[in-house]
Amino acid sequence: MIVEQKKWNALSEDCSLDGDGMIENLRITNSKGDRFYFNESHRMISGLNLSGLLAMVNRSESNAPGSIYQNTRISERDFDIEFRIMRNNFDETMMDDKRGSMYKVFNPSHNPMRVEFEMSNGKGYYLNAELASAPIMPPDKTNNNAAWQSVLLQFIATDPFIYSAESVRADIALWVPAFEFPLEIPEEGIEMGYRSPSLIVNVNNDGQESTGMMIRFNALSEVVNPSLLNVNTYEELKLNFTMQPGDLIEVSTYRGKRSIILSRNNVETNIFNSLAFETSTFLQLDVGDNLFRYDTDDGLDYLEVSMTYTPRQIGV
Repeated sequence: MIVEQKKWNALSEDCSLDGDGMIENLRITNSKGDRFYFNESHRMISGLNLSGLLAMVNRSESNAPGSIYQNTRISERDFDIEFRIMRNNFDETMMDDKRGSMYKVFNPSHNPMRVEFEMSNGKGYYLNAELASAPIMPPDKTNNNAAWQSVLLQFIATDPFIYSAESVRADIALWVPAFEFPLEIPEEGIEMGYRSPSLIVNVNNDGQESTGMMIRFNALSEVVNPSLLNVNTYEELKLNFTMQPGDLIEVSTYRGKRSIILSRNNVETNIFNSLAFETSTFLQLDVGDNLFRYDTDDGLDYLEVSMTYTPRQIGV
């Protein structure tokens, strides 16, 4: 059987950000923390176009007409940013300084770069990308004259997804405050808080693609072997570990960034080996509703559980 691959445009809403007021506050930060802002002095020429993300469609030949579909994989994202350094009556010394500041940020050795922007509706997004070369500055008079110096940046986003700037948090087990201000305390006293009775929470992933998450187990007293179950798929993540009062365990299920870290008395320890490997899965969030239930072997009432994730999109 011969398996062939072919690239096709992924079907998505048009996410062309054409610089006509659809985006604001575009800025790029390299891995060293150096940041470059696009503004009136660094004016974009053709906007930021993030549309047309490609996908690899895998198929195999058959004796019947056509072919047999196997699967689809989203490809990496390529995009360019064209802008002009406006001279604004600057002398050549000042222009040299501006070019030097630009090269400090856009040094391919300082990959990856974080590209951040806001849409006209106020929502913020970012993506991580790698510069494919140092900035290109054509020397001809059209691109280098008394008014401006044109610059071309060429990016490859090996992680093709666009991420929401704000993460989403869902709590399953927690203590809920039960008092309001102004506070009046009767003689018999008041209930300062109560434990949420729900063992199950629905986490709605409103992104366009499945994603990992950060799971936090917080122990109020001794807790034995905390776990989290996906009620829809029956996949489970379980730790063979006894938590002490005040312990916090953070489990990252993001692909390529999986980890299990214990924080105890302000000291962080890698406890990856506490994972029940034979039965555990690094849980993912599908698009839409995801039901989760927490459990322990002992100390259920003393465990707080929360999940945090960042929605990711193929286009905005």
